[in-house]
Amino acid sequence: MNLHANTDNESIGTQQADLLFDVLSTQKALFREGLSEYALIELLKKVPYQFFDEDALRDPLVLFKTHFVLFHVLYKLKHYWRSQNEGELSIHALNIKLVAKQSVVEKKRDGTVHSAQLDEVDTLADYYLDWSNFENADRNSVDNLLDEFWQRMAGEKVTVVQPGEIDEAHQLLGLSQEGTMTLAILKRAYKKNLQLVHPDKGGEQEKAQNVIHAYQVLLKYYSFK
Repeated sequence: MNLHANTDNESIGTQQADLLFDVLSTQKALFREGLSEYALIELLKKVPYQFFDEDALRDPLVLFKTHFVLFHVLYKLKHYWRSQNEGELSIHALNIKLVAKQSVVEKKRDGTVHSAQLDEVDTLADYYLDWSNFENADRNSVDNLLDEFWQRMAGEKVTVVQPGEIDEAHQLLGLSQEGTMTLAILKRAYKKNLQLVHPDKGGEQEKAQNVIHAYQVLLKYYSFK
């Protein structure tokens, strides 16, 4: 089973969202422990992920869009883990946690814990799963907002690709450096290798992270962004 839809005609935004889904899907143990949205964003700023740019997040509009993308992916992950009978991903800004079914909880601002039924927790799912809510946010206020946002969020100022990394990334994904490389070819190799090492398929988290990193390196190297 593919972890996300296979399409070559996708925006840079949905491409990055799919990549973030892959990263978070390897973190089942982390979500079983539970963490806040803030802690998760802080984690995703760091090596080896580097999804979010420290300077970019100082912009209130970009911070809102970061929140939307993260929750969009979390709700997709919630549905995926539910389909795999892994439990329910309780999604709240103060507490994101993978729990057993029928024991979903929400942590309130005052620190109290509130038991909730599944339909209560899912009231915002439709909003976050509708990608047009991201694309249309303040569209009239800033020209080329989405392009600027994804250039920053894709980490142009974060990661410098080294020559050795390029060779290693090709080898890890089983790709030749000769001939023409397309996004479709790169994505097929990435998805094939990720399926082989993903923790949900009996693989190891470290190997899955290496495959994801190799994909990120080649996306940048071939300017697929």
